[in-house]
Amino acid sequence: MNGFSKWPEAAGCGDGTAAIAGELLRRGASRLSALDSQNLANLVNGFCKWPERTGCGAATVAIAKEVLRRGGDALSDFTPQGLANLVNGFSKWADATGCGAATLAVAGEIRRRAGRADRLANFTHQHLANLVNAFSKWPGQENSRLATVAIADEVRRLGNRLSGFASRDLANLVNGFSKWPADLGCGQATVAIACEIYRRADRLSDFAPQALANLVNGFGKWPGQASCGSATVAIAGEVVGRGGLSAFAHQHLANLVNGFSKWPDQANCREATLAIAGEVLRRRASRLSGFDSQELANLVQGFSKWPDEAACGDVTVAIAGEMLRRGDRADKLSAFNPQDLAHLANGFSKWPKQAGCVAAAVALAGEVRRRADALSVLTRRIWRTW
Repeated sequence: MNGFSKWPEAAGCGDGTAAIAGELLRRGASRLSALDSQNLANLVNGFCKWPERTGCGAATVAIAKEVLRRGGDALSDFTPQGLANLVNGFSKWADATGCGAATLAVAGEIRRRAGRADRLANFTHQHLANLVNAFSKWPGQENSRLATVAIADEVRRLGNRLSGFASRDLANLVNGFSKWPADLGCGQATVAIACEIYRRADRLSDFAPQALANLVNGFGKWPGQASCGSATVAIAGEVVGRGGLSAFAHQHLANLVNGFSKWPDQANCREATLAIAGEVLRRRASRLSGFDSQELANLVQGFSKWPDEAACGDVTVAIAGEMLRRGDRADKLSAFNPQDLAHLANGFSKWPKQAGCVAAAVALAGEVRRRADALSVLTRRIWRTW
């Protein structure tokens, strides 16, 4: 099955993998105990290439439970690649029962190995990146944080040898470290990566849109670090130089704007943001509905750092119109979390003379009031049960 995963776009390979997942489930948990660590890791690595297939998810959950059943000591049997493959797969079903607990168990094993004399020297760059990327799916778990900090220390120790890391691995590391911006180790490792990105400024054309977006979004968590600013400015220059942004997904655009907005006085960041504003306006005819609530909020919050730019105002008005359309739906604006609402309100306030922004701000106020009323009703119900 490991061979099928080399061609995830091929329908036949997906069907074959789903059949293996079904057979695994049919045989039951008792048969999983007969599989060695390498086979378990290979199965998870294969199943995760088709996260939309229910059977692959169910089989991965079964393996996660088997990993937990074997206990923490059994994780010492897994190779570095095996551990990385496990958590990379489990992270594709972060909400599934068992996957989180199994990932935290692996995090404990990473911490144990980091305490040895050779630390994490046996882990390749890709292993480290995949581990951090997976642990970041559970940012509220202490084991995830501590394992990530251990990897951050390893990255920082490598220092000038970061030139050997692939662009995607650097981006995944920064994206993961950014989930713990208050942690000194994560910040120091990110600064080291920022220095490496700046050294590669003339090779940023090799970076995929997602990698650029993850880097900028991550560096934005440490706006006080000069190296993070320099790397972001270099990436902004690359975004402008590409001439077109059609290859960037909605999320990429939102993350880029969110990051560039941390350095509003930098000309490159301004120009890149204006280019993104133009791209969002180009998509507004039929595709603003494709942006999720957080992406819209990040765009508005970012564009608001340049209120004197006509393009930023125009695109914010367009987003305000999308907000009003969503407000007319049955679920109103319930998909927006409190932080999203705050970012939107703050952003719209930068264009107080735009009727669309005013109307959207009023709709936001209505949503806040609706939630307050609902909370008041809930509070009264709770008091009655006491």
